[in-house]
Amino acid sequence: MELRHLRYFVAVAEELNFRRAAERLRLAQPPLSAQIKSLEGELGVQLLERTTRSVKLTHAGRVFLTEARAVLVAATQAEQRAKRAEQGLVGTLRIGLIAPSANAWLADVLRGFQQRFPGVQLSLFDLVSTEQLRRLHEGELDLGLLRPPVGFAELEYQFIEETVQALAMPAGHRFAKKGKIEWSDFHDETLVLMHPSVQHGYYDPFFSACAKAGAKPRPMQYANDIQTKMWLISAGFGIAPTTATLAEVKRPGLVFRDLPPGLPLVQTVLAWRRADESPVVRAFRESFPPSPVKTGP
Repeated sequence: MELRHLRYFVAVAEELNFRRAAERLRLAQPPLSAQIKSLEGELGVQLLERTTRSVKLTHAGRVFLTEARAVLVAATQAEQRAKRAEQGLVGTLRIGLIAPSANAWLADVLRGFQQRFPGVQLSLFDLVSTEQLRRLHEGELDLGLLRPPVGFAELEYQFIEETVQALAMPAGHRFAKKGKIEWSDFHDETLVLMHPSVQHGYYDPFFSACAKAGAKPRPMQYANDIQTKMWLISAGFGIAPTTATLAEVKRPGLVFRDLPPGLPLVQTVLAWRRADESPVVRAFRESFPPSPVKTGP
């Protein structure tokens, strides 16, 4: 049984006239009659009662008409979805992101993409950079918003955002009211940091700047996610450099101050597998401006 047989039968069943059905299908009447007889023979049931004056549906024909229409609708929908998928209009994107990238600017990008491609479902995962890289490498993510470096040869990336670092501290810390913070002031200060297994070299410039000023801050607490880190700081366990975009979210007991000058901008990249030719992935990549956006103060 082929889809054309269903179309032929539906036309006859709706017209209840072989001549009109043949005209509608742009077929000759004898081949159409032969096709309907062949369909009945394949099914082993009589679908139509034919006389020289009329054509009527049998009970089996009425049931088959409902099912045939449903199959034809499903086939049309499948064809349309396949065409939209080829154009990047449908599908699912699994996107990893680091917490500091979940800011207002990214929200605008995601909202604009969803408006242009309403048939694409976005599945977002809050993951540190090292975990995103692993999942991209294993094919468990389609795209990742993460910190460089990107350490896998099969991954491609583009820079999408640059922002400054800020100093996060509990509200009662001595730095909260200090006029100007110097690198030497960090000597013996306790720090709350992301665990070394997930920090991806983020703190290296901070420690280098402290070392040049002769300061040796003391890492005292480690967290495996940014929300726990910020909670520990607000609870008074220490201070830490962090991405300035995190200051946009107000947290009780937490204060942000500018760091001394000299640190490089913190970069965010969008990474994907170079061999991934999905039009949905390509459409998402093209949603970002060609040059990195500068955010933060």
